[in-house]
Amino acid sequence: MERSIIVGGVQDLGEDAQLAMWKNFIHKVSECVGKCARTRGLVGLLSCGENEDELEVPDVGVFRPECVEKDEVEVGVDMVELVGVLDVNSLTEDAVSANVLRRGNDCYGVGLWLLPSFINHSCCPNARRLHVGDYLVVHASKDLKAGEEVTFAYLDPLCGLSKRREMGINWGIHCKCKRCRFEGEVFSKVEIREIEIGLERGMDVGGVVYKLEEQMKRWKVRGKEKGYLRASFWEAYCEAYRSERAMKRWGRRIPSVEAVVDSISDVVGGDHRLLKMLMEEMKKSSGAGLEREKLFKMARDVFGKVVKKQAMKTLLELCIAD
Repeated sequence: MERSIIVGGVQDLGEDAQLAMWKNFIHKVSECVGKCARTRGLVGLLSCGENEDELEVPDVGVFRPECVEKDEVEVGVDMVELVGVLDVNSLTEDAVSANVLRRGNDCYGVGLWLLPSFINHSCCPNARRLHVGDYLVVHASKDLKAGEEVTFAYLDPLCGLSKRREMGINWGIHCKCKRCRFEGEVFSKVEIREIEIGLERGMDVGGVVYKLEEQMKRWKVRGKEKGYLRASFWEAYCEAYRSERAMKRWGRRIPSVEAVVDSISDVVGGDHRLLKMLMEEMKKSSGAGLEREKLFKMARDVFGKVVKKQAMKTLLELCIAD
């Protein structure tokens, strides 16, 4: 858990309000950096978007809290460099890999948390963020292997390759993870393009899901690669499962909600949208055939260990009863 050195927030989500908040945020950080030598040194370790290949990851020991007096004399701050650092490293509470625990969830916030700024992006993330006031909790969203790099999703992992690439341009990201390499080959195939065109033209989503599943069988796509494609077409699966008409026609010919959620969470970790789909399925089936422990595990992957099991059980029961 780490507390932000500066955090700002506004209730109005309009662009003008966010711009005003961003200007105020930069001003607060510049004041803090100008007055405190320790903060100035730590912020100086962060990337400003240039020469990132030459950037060295500092020893974690430098981030341990220590009592350090502020400088008595303020120093000038290079605003161009500071804005670059904030542009690359600031975290917003509405990110796809984040949850917020507080009153008034319509509030938009941005902050600078030093250690999480060193966590890289992956389209197969294994960690999420939980915002509690000014504090940020980083927790695993799936089981981690010893020595495995901790990664966030800067881009929505439950959307297709072309959309992720489009969003990546705004972040300056050209992802070369295993999933992107695999999908780069698959999405160039005519069969997948036909499925995408079918979605664009309003084809029955149950038929889209069936066609994708059949195509994966023909190509002998298995394991994580199947999870990659299901994650990229999550919106189609989601719409199909929520459509009585689609399920009546295609239900027996497409995988169960549980099977699809399992394969997707295996590659992208816990996600609140996957958890919501599991809860909806439990509500429809009155819990029959769906293990509650699986629901609790997904909830822990999404919210971490902040919420204890008994409290999580009550929370999920309330959600299911809605």
